[in-house]
Order: sequence, then C-alpha cells, then structure tokens
Amino acid sequence: MSDMTLTGDVVFNHVTHPDTFRGDTKYSLTIALDKNSKKLAEKAGLKTNEYEGKTQLTSKRKVDFEAPKIFNADKEEVSINHLSLFGDKVTVLVQQGKGEFSPFTYLKRIRVDEKAEGVDGDYDPSDF
Repeated sequence: MSDMTLTGDVVFNHVTHPDTFRGDTKYSLTIALDKNSKKLAEKAGLKTNEYEGKTQLTSKRKVDFEAPKIFNADKEEVSINHLSLFGDKVTVLVQQGKGEFSPFTYLKRIRVDEKAEGVDGDYDPSDF
C-alpha cells in the first residue's frame, strides 16, 4: 500500500461527525480534486465520481482508528472542528488499498490549506 497526497475542495465532511451507513460507522471526506490530483488519482486507478464537471474522491477511515489528525496551513495540529463542513481547500494524505480494495483510499491526515469564504474560526457543533 502506498501513501499519496491529494488536494482539492471539501465537498462532504464526515470527519467532524462520523457517518453511519448500514450499521458501519466511519470517518469520510469527499473532495473535488484539483487538476494535478485528478491526474494522480486516474493514474493510480482510484475510484472517483464526476459531479457538475468536477472529479470527486471519497476517502474513509474506521472509527476504531480514531479521527484523522487535522493540521492548519502552518502545519500545526489543530482541533478536528477546524475543518469546515464544506468548501475548505485541503491537502489529504491517503493510503491506497491493496488487491480488490486498490481503487479505494484510507484517510490518514488532513491539512486545511485555506478556509472556505465566510467561515470564521472553528466549527462548533453545539452552535446548532
């Protein structure tokens, strides 16, 4: 299994609150890949989806392994709530699966390179 870094904009964030599907709870992050990351994903044979002309990739992580570490643009570890629900420009470190799982990626770390417009500070779920 090899590690790779991919960059893009957050489309769906299930890192701050894990997603449960059919009784299986996982952290997941879907990003709209930038041009270079799209080429890298295609070359590696990763499973992507097209939506409104953008190539999206979803990476997952079991909750048993705890939440992925989140870093800010200065590469300092920050709270998981620093990641906005959508729109942040991020760089993710993912690990490609082996064998029949090679089209999928496992989420390791997330760096928030640029916060989404109109999003100030950390997201606090208790605000809702």
